[in-house]
Amino acid sequence: MSKPILVGLAPERGDLAPLILGAALARGTGAPLIALAAYLHDPITNAVSGGTVDDDLRSDALGKLQAMTAGSEADLLVSGGPSPARVLHDTAQRLHAAMIVVGSTSQGPLGRITPGTTAERLLHGAPCPVAVTTTDLPADWQLRRIGVGFLDIDEGHAALRAAAALARSAGGTLHATTAIEPLDWTGTAIIAPYRNDGLVESTRETAQHQLDQALELIEPDIQAGSDIVIARAADALIELSSHVDLLVCGSRGYGPLRSVLIGGATHQLLRHAHCPVVIVPRGTEAALDDLAERTEATTR
Repeated sequence: MSKPILVGLAPERGDLAPLILGAALARGTGAPLIALAAYLHDPITNAVSGGTVDDDLRSDALGKLQAMTAGSEADLLVSGGPSPARVLHDTAQRLHAAMIVVGSTSQGPLGRITPGTTAERLLHGAPCPVAVTTTDLPADWQLRRIGVGFLDIDEGHAALRAAAALARSAGGTLHATTAIEPLDWTGTAIIAPYRNDGLVESTRETAQHQLDQALELIEPDIQAGSDIVIARAADALIELSSHVDLLVCGSRGYGPLRSVLIGGATHQLLRHAHCPVVIVPRGTEAALDDLAERTEATTR
């Protein structure tokens, strides 16, 4: 079976945003789409009941999932476990998923991402890239403008390749941004030190050269733009998210494999982004590359 896009749905909430995003990505890439509903599996209670509790929970979850996904082309899957995050993680690993798509909590501002426990737990150990939707993704959402945060590391190049492939499949545009973190010494210095503008310009030129080289590897049929921003990474990406339909970001080249350091820029981005965000934990680039290759194959 080809690597699927796995959409985690919570039927009790009725949030269709993950399904809308997952279906659009599946159409663009040609990947199979699987909608998954998880229920709480208590082995002790289930054993005492002779399995009837598990059967009832599974049946109830399936019925709600069928109603929620009516009219979609998603294959349905219901599975029990200690938490939705664990069920999604184990299912994605078992199916060799290309991507997991989850929703935001309903307690955040409209049009922003407010990841709940499920998304945050997934990002700390996901076996593949994770897409998190905004709270009010419209039913007619389309993938036209793709943004990507780029760094000249393996994870940054993998994110750029996937973003370009998605732009190609959608017939849309690509915009890549590299953020140069400013050095702020004024917080501790009595007198602000002399700022070496030449060093800032040199750093900008190096970053632009790296980004230009990376974009040259992208097929010429994609309309692509780029910029170098002197700003903190989270601020630059949040600003970019207000101008695109989907933002793709790779992890930094440090930290444990298959983990996003959620306490840094990712933490801020996932709470203030204006569009859905795809995060690529370290060590999951192969799954994302496979999705990119599938996209290219379907558009030739």
